[in-house]
This record gives sequence, C-alpha cells and structure tokens, in this order.
Amino acid sequence: MKKYLYSFFVLSFALLASSCNDEIIKTLDGEYITLSSTNTDFLYLRAGDFQAVPMGAEVGLIAAPQASDVSYTFEVVDSLSTAIANLHYSVDSNSGVLPAGDVSGVLPISISPDNIEQDEVLTLALLLTSADLELANDKVVTYTFSITCESELAGTVDYTHFDNFAGQTLNGSTEITLAGMTPGIYRFEDFSFGAWTAAYGIDPPTGTLEFSHICGIVSMYGTDNYGDTWQMDEVVEADGPNFTFKWSNTYGEFGTVTLTRQDGENWPKLSL
Repeated sequence: MKKYLYSFFVLSFALLASSCNDEIIKTLDGEYITLSSTNTDFLYLRAGDFQAVPMGAEVGLIAAPQASDVSYTFEVVDSLSTAIANLHYSVDSNSGVLPAGDVSGVLPISISPDNIEQDEVLTLALLLTSADLELANDKVVTYTFSITCESELAGTVDYTHFDNFAGQTLNGSTEITLAGMTPGIYRFEDFSFGAWTAAYGIDPPTGTLEFSHICGIVSMYGTDNYGDTWQMDEVVEADGPNFTFKWSNTYGEFGTVTLTRQDGENWPKLSL
C-alpha cells in the first residue's frame, strides 16, 4: 500500500512540475497576445455634451514588436457585465489591429459618460477570442468604470457658523483644497468652522474628513481624529453667492454654515 501511495505522490509531483514548467515556458517563450489587466478601473468626465469617449482598455503583446500587423477579435460577456450596450457603451467593432511595430493598442469600445449616473459603478467583462498570435490565456477580464464631473470649488471662503453646538455665531475664513488627484474631492481647512476652538480651545478636526462635489451632488464624510463620523444633513441654500448647509457628527456636534467665496463667484447648484 505504501508503494502505491508513494508512486501516486511521485506521479502527482511529476505532473505538477510538468504543468508548472509548461506555464514557465509559456510565460517566457513564444509570442502571445492578451487583454491588459494592469488597469481595469476607469473614471470618465461627464461633460454634458453627450459625446462618446474611448474606453481605454488595452490589448497587448507578450512578444517583441511584430514586423506585420496583428489582428484580433474579442467579445463582451454580457452575463458578467452590468453596463448596457448602446446606452453606457458601444462596441465600434469586435475586431481590431495592432499596427506593425506596436506592442499595445486600445480596444475599439466607446463609453457614453452622460448616460451614467454619478453614483453608478458599472462593469464590462471582455474576452479575447482569436488573434494572429496565440492567446496568452482564455480568461475574462472585468473592467469597472464610473463618472465624475468638472468641479472648481477650491479656494478661500468666508463662513458664518450659527445654530451650532458651541452656542455662538462664529465668523471666519477657511481654505477648500483638493484632497488628492480625484476631481471633486476636497478638504476644508477647518471642518468645524471655528466651533472646536470656540467650544474646547483645541485645533480644528483632522482625520479622514472629506467634502465631495460630484455632478452637483455634495456630501461630507469620514471620521475625525477622535473617531467620530461626520455628515452633511441638508443643503439649505446654493446656486448663488451663498452655500448654506447643516452638518452633524456622531459625537453630537452640529451646526449650520453659510459659505461665501472670496473670488466673488457664485456657487453652482448643489444638492444631497
């Protein structure tokens, strides 16, 4: 019995080693084509012009540049996709060509950002089906995409903070700065708008607090340096010189703030 088990393990190991070697050979030798899975998350600008834009998903060679064009075909796997054809995206052609000398190219798929809601995250599953070179694998690659809108709220604002937990009407100014590279995500220099200093004599909140403005929708979220979560409860006034909103957090703090831009620009139409 031990001999049979030993023989089984030896045979299994040999098959496994052979399989691994095959994968190594396939990875290092030969010429292949594949869908790129390096970047599968896309963010598009909803400009309001109802113009389609290239999706940006790529097909590429695992090979040296070729002396002649490389043709390929692909298909959309509808059962694994939430994006709707001819609404959120359109396939300009189910085939494409990598010109001679190129090692990558963009798939002929277009996205319609104006048909995507600001809170939607859609998926599009693609499968490479044939090519002039051998396919690197037969795996479906799923891409996700969403939209953002132009947002230009950064700058210095004056505030009046009233009906707040500190029991005072507070006036001052604060900076609105971009939180990172994503358009429409901001930070206030002082999320308490003077209330922490007035009530406790401490510095303004830090932590992960952010203010977002995505396609006319605003929100406040994140936690402060004491672990309490903040939110914007109501937009009272916008679309003019003043932006007035109510806020609160899980510590029980609250307030109503009116912001006026020092650059003299009006606020866009905003809502929760």
